Amino acid sequence: MASLLTRPASARAQAFARACQLASAPLPAWERLAQSAGPVSCMGLSFPNRLGIAAGFDRSGTLGRGAGNLGFGAIELGSWTQANWPRILPVQRTQAILDTRLGIRLATTAPVSPEQETVQLRHLIERAWSTADYLTISPGWLQQPVPFRQLHTSLRRLRETQLALERKTRKFCPIVYKLQVQPGNEDVCNLVPYLGCQGVDGILVSFDFGKPVTHAHYRRWREPALQASTCRTIEACRYHLKGSSALLTSGGVGSRQDYLDRTNAGADLVQLHNALVFEGPDIGWKLSQ
Repeated sequence: MASLLTRPASARAQAFARACQLASAPLPAWERLAQSAGPVSCMGLSFPNRLGIAAGFDRSGTLGRGAGNLGFGAIELGSWTQANWPRILPVQRTQAILDTRLGIRLATTAPVSPEQETVQLRHLIERAWSTADYLTISPGWLQQPVPFRQLHTSLRRLRETQLALERKTRKFCPIVYKLQVQPGNEDVCNLVPYLGCQGVDGILVSFDFGKPVTHAHYRRWREPALQASTCRTIEACRYHLKGSSALLTSGGVGSRQDYLDRTNAGADLVQLHNALVFEGPDIGWKLSQ
């Protein structure tokens, strides 16, 4: 336990190595669990289940679609920036038990203005388009105090880029907009109706205490009041969306009950990260069975 408290980065690296090891040779019992998995439709894609791995656990795609062997229906890689783009793009190295969807989180590098950030994002979307099943972005201007006209113009330009790529490549690749939320703060609901009205494919509500990630932060999620508050936020977001966009969430899920509470509150997909570190890489099958 002391190593987890003092060296969270090392604990994450160890958990990731263990996850890759288990994914390369999944247990026979996991294969039997996979046979009972029922696919779900979300953002126009079919997912084996509603459980995913959040970005930050697998940065470059070493695990990639092999996350299906750990019980996950989706995995987000990255974040990828122009500077840290993987030299070798992820490929299917092992036969995955589940047909896991591959997402890529894209991030800009120190933009000096909303206009520059939008230009960077458009370039990153074009670059990742052929590799990903879906993309996730977190524009700074989405949660920063910028004039509404600027916000609307930037969002429209990203949507135009997406539609142009769909026409050019004849490939559908949903784009998810990430909103980072301090647990207990429901201000995020102010943006959700607007994004839904703009027809975005998905919104990721990410509950985060901030860095560094410690075991103490993870333990805070055991508080029933905090879990209940998080579910109320998800319920409010779902109500405001009225079915127009998919609702994804991450942060604070460490048990099957947490997972069920999030989906019952209205989340279409639920992502894990810290639970893989502190509970073990078999957490996916424990939650999804």
